[in-house]
Amino acid sequence: MVDVLNFIKEKLEAAGINYQFGEWTGEIKYPYFVGECTSDDYVYENKKTSGTLILDGWTRNSRLELLKADEKIKKIFASLVAVVGNKAFSIRYGGVNMIPTGETELKKITITLFIQEWEGE
Repeated sequence: MVDVLNFIKEKLEAAGINYQFGEWTGEIKYPYFVGECTSDDYVYENKKTSGTLILDGWTRNSRLELLKADEKIKKIFASLVAVVGNKAFSIRYGGVNMIPTGETELKKITITLFIQEWEGE
């Protein structure tokens, strides 16, 4: 999954989206996104790994900037298939949710990406 996560990071950064995996470190520049990954299963016969990447987006500005970032992410990952080295990836946009934070100034959005990765010989 490391290769597909690096591929996603490159795509997000190329689109001008502030992104880090696991937790945000360094100076905060809004809006920013933090990714968290789960692995659902591994099929030995075809070397396929499935998983989900959750992107949590944060801002202290307008909710619209989070929705604009969501539109960019939806466009990139509507149904992306790529081959990098000996791996093939399928990344599909899964949806968005606005999440209340309990803090008036802080806004949060959660975006789901579904991932499949195949490893070649």
